[in-house]
Amino acid sequence: MTAHTEHPPTGLPAGRAKARRSAGVVVVLAALAALVLAAAGTLLWWLGDRLPEGADRTRTENQRLQVAGLARQLADAARDGELADSEIDRIARADPWRVDRPDDGAVRILVTTVPALADEPASCTEFTLPALLGPATEAAHRPAEEDCPVRD
Repeated sequence: MTAHTEHPPTGLPAGRAKARRSAGVVVVLAALAALVLAAAGTLLWWLGDRLPEGADRTRTENQRLQVAGLARQLADAARDGELADSEIDRIARADPWRVDRPDDGAVRILVTTVPALADEPASCTEFTLPALLGPATEAAHRPAEEDCPVRD
């Protein structure tokens, strides 16, 4: 009589079926590990903005972008050679502001960029435009050292 070898239902010899099963397990485990890592990364990214330091970082970045936008808009409005109070009001929108126009012709604008909150004082930015307003006008800005303007 001859020896008979049993084959698994796949029709492959027993050794090959075991090798394919092991490779399949490795692929499934690798996919699960990648999924877990992606979920953990997404969770950490989401929590990053909700933790106090993440919220502070986001608030600081938003304020920086707001100030840069205001400076750009003020400079654009002054390119025609003048900067009217109505233009400043349109640019500052609802933010309280105050303008000083010293005799030297420069324009100094104080804008409350972050309103006072229950646990924080208001934050202001001072924008300065040079005496000769025109196409090359740039608005310099820095944190204000005096009291912020308030809405009447």
